[in-house]
Formats: sequence, C-alpha cells, structure tokens
Amino acid sequence: MKKKFALFVLCLAFGLRLVAFFLTAIINQDGALYIHQARAIYWGLWDSVLGCGIGYLSNYSIFIAGAYAVLRDWVIAAKAVSLLFGTLTLIPLYLLLGEFFRRYIALAGCLAFALIPVFVDKSVDVVRDPVYWFFLVFGFYFFVARRGAKNRLFLILSSVFMIMAAWARVEGALFIAVTFIYLIFSKEARKTESIAFFVLPIAAVVLLGIGGLMIFDAAGGDLFRIGEIESRVSAPLINYVNLRGELLELMTQQPGSTVSGFLHKARNLAWLVALGTIVKYTITAYFYPFFLLFLIGIPGTRERVRQDRRILYLVVCSGSALILLYIHVFQTWTMFNRFFALFILPSFILVGFGLEKTVEYIRYRFRLRDSVALIAVCLLMVACALPKSMNPRETDKLVFKQIGELIAEREGNEQEIKVATSLPLTRWISFYANLDYKGAPCPERNYDLVDSVQKDYETFVVKLKGRGIQYVLWDERHWPKGSLESILAQGSRDFMRIGDWRHPDTGAMILFEVTE
Repeated sequence: MKKKFALFVLCLAFGLRLVAFFLTAIINQDGALYIHQARAIYWGLWDSVLGCGIGYLSNYSIFIAGAYAVLRDWVIAAKAVSLLFGTLTLIPLYLLLGEFFRRYIALAGCLAFALIPVFVDKSVDVVRDPVYWFFLVFGFYFFVARRGAKNRLFLILSSVFMIMAAWARVEGALFIAVTFIYLIFSKEARKTESIAFFVLPIAAVVLLGIGGLMIFDAAGGDLFRIGEIESRVSAPLINYVNLRGELLELMTQQPGSTVSGFLHKARNLAWLVALGTIVKYTITAYFYPFFLLFLIGIPGTRERVRQDRRILYLVVCSGSALILLYIHVFQTWTMFNRFFALFILPSFILVGFGLEKTVEYIRYRFRLRDSVALIAVCLLMVACALPKSMNPRETDKLVFKQIGELIAEREGNEQEIKVATSLPLTRWISFYANLDYKGAPCPERNYDLVDSVQKDYETFVVKLKGRGIQYVLWDERHWPKGSLESILAQGSRDFMRIGDWRHPDTGAMILFEVTE
C-alpha cells in the first residue's frame, strides 16, 4: 500500500508538471539569459558567459548545457532541467518529513508539496528555483538526520548540498549561516567537531575559489557574489530612508489635503505595509488550503520542540527566512510567490503537523479507519488544488514568440540576427529570432537605440546600420511619442514594413526590416 501511495504521489507530481510544461506558451524573460549562458558554455564562448545580464555563473546554466547535449533543443532542455529537479525535490522532502512523521503522513506531505501551484508553475519555467529547492531540502535532511556514526558524513553532505543551493540562488547562503550559528549555540556533544565538519566543504570552496581567482585574475566579488550579498544587507535601510524622504516631499506639495494626511501616516507606517506584504504573499504562495494546514500545525510546536530539538532548527531557519524576505521588501517593494520557497521549505514540517491533526480529527469525528481518513484528506487536497494548475499560461504573450520566429524564418540561422526593440521585449524577440543559431548572441542588447529616434532620425538610422541591425520592432507603449511618424515619414528608403500586431502590454506593434 505504501509503495502504491508513493508511486501515485510521484506520478501525480510529474503529470501535473508535464501538463504545465505543455500549457506554458512562452519562456519567462529571465530564462532567455540563463539559456544564453548555457549556450556560451556549450559552444565554449567563455568571454560571453558573464557578459549578458548575469554577472555570475549559475549551476542551472551548466545543467541546461548538459541537457541540451542530449535533447538538442534549448527551450526543452531548460524546461526539462526545471521539471526534473522540481519533481525530484519530492525525494529529499519525503526523507525530511520521514524523520518526524509516520510514512503515510510524510507521503501526504509530499502530495501537498506536489500540488502547491507555485511549485508546479516554477517547475516548468526557466528559473533557478527548482535546482535550489532540490539541494536545499537535501541540505536540511542531512542536517536533521545526522546521528551517531552518520554525524560527520551527514554534516559534510548537508554543507555540500547547501552550497549547491546557494550557488543556484544566493539566498540559500542564509541557511549556511543559520546552520553554522545554530551549531555554535547548540548543546550537543562534540560541538567543535560538528562545526569543523560542517565548515570543511565551505573552506574547500573558498580555497578553490581563491585559487581560481589567482589563475584567471578575476574579481573575488564576482565569483562569490559578495557585492550582491552586501547590497542585500545595506540597500533596504538606504531605500527605507529614501522612501520616507520622498513621501515627506509629496506631503509638502499638498499641505492640509486628505492625501497629505494619508502620506503622513504611510510615511510612519511603511514597516507595517511591508509586514502586510509578507503576510499576503505567505498565504498566496502556500495556497489557501495548504496555508490552513500550516496554521493548524502551529499550535503545540513548543511542546514538540521540547521533545525533538531538531524541530527547533527548522523553526529557526523558517524565522530567519521571513526576516530576510521582510528586508527584501524594503529593498525593492516588489515580491513574487516563488521567493517564498525560502520560507515554505523549512516550515513545511508544520504542514506535516497540520496533516497529522487533520487526519486524526476526521478519524475520530467520523469514526473512520486511519487509511480512510488519510485518503479523504488527500482527495480533498487534490480537489482543491488540481484545477489551479490545469490552466494555460502566458498564452497572450505567444505573439512575441511568433514575431521572433517570423524573423528567424525570413533570415535563417546561419548568422546572428540583430533586432532593435524596447527593453521589455528585447529578450523575447532576440531570443526566438536566434534560437537555432549555433552561438550565444546576447538577447539583451540594442534596446538603447529606441530613445535615439526622437532626437535625430538620421543619427538613429546611422546607429542602426553601424551596429548591423536587421530588424526594428516598434511598439506604441515604450517608444517615444512621434517615433512612428518619423519612421513612416522619412523611412521609406531605410525600412520595409513586415507586419503589424497588438498586445495589451505594448499596444500596437510594427516590425520593420532595415534595408541596405
């Protein structure tokens, strides 16, 4: 029975993600950059690896390059890596939950994870997150599972997997620091030995990195992303002070008005807005039925911690993740559900507690056997979450893929095709136009030409031809006012109109070919 349940969970998880794979019409914009980096690695264009929107080497890009060697399609290879790691995360999660729960509850917890929409969607997007989830959960498992003779080996493995998670997403470095501090303050026997074995892989990576820097004469901040980490620490406070200053300036522009009174309160309660943002995205990222299980699992946690100190470690990791996310809000005032994997993964043990309590309640309330109560809870989870993951995604943006493919069809892919368009579109258009080209053209170039058309038409044309631009995609929303009129009035000798499209985000779009 247990094997059948495990097979059902794994097949459902893979099936849901496979459906989402085919229902996603176009890759996400960041994906174009990771595929570019993978192409540069595959074709051995080492000068281009860090030269296009990403200042560090991602292990995700390395995995994509490896997958392309087998699949021979860049988009399928990138999405397949996400699909594989997103599905396989169930393995370390099952092992982690199995340390605290009966096997059936652990499998039910894996089913909950398999159904959470953000984990389904991101398992088929071209993003680093699934790689990060996989290694991070394995890192948690090896840390909490270390006992007796396994202590040394599992500490080393925990550190190695957390390093791999941090390589995928730098936020993973938080848990390396939290684990190190937790070991320092823990009361376990042979604490110094435990710290030494956990730090050993980190020291090895640092030494190897320093050796690589000396050989290649590179900057240490680029390799270890020190500048990015420093920015995430200092930028939130700076941005918070700047925000208060900007709100004060707006207040003085309309003294005595209702808006001024509102801005006065908003200026002093910005911290509360950030807190509300965290609460809102915690709920939506978990998804409502699973957030309810999370809430049900909270009562009694203190008593459980007394019984098993390993739970305290996961609670500390969860709290640290929330603090980091809160700080992130002050840095950018933007948030996405996928960022909350940082909190969901270490806190998922509370979902397990919630499942345990829910199954127990249903069993007593309706006088059912354990297996029947568990099946009822699992069917309820599937019924609540399944429809959410069965909808087509990004179908409205298919037009951008079609424009890029039209350019590729007209030109072929023997040479790089250079396209000038606005920044919000350039990754998609250039990526799909050059998808089959055997090289690594950066999909984030030539968007700066958009503003030059308004200043001087002749200079605009000279710049286009000087850079070898073959196509220009004008759009109503992002190009300067009057730019289309200038192109149509003076451009008959310089441009040939290829096609017209429309999208809510851009308004009208017109593709021009640059003539000789």
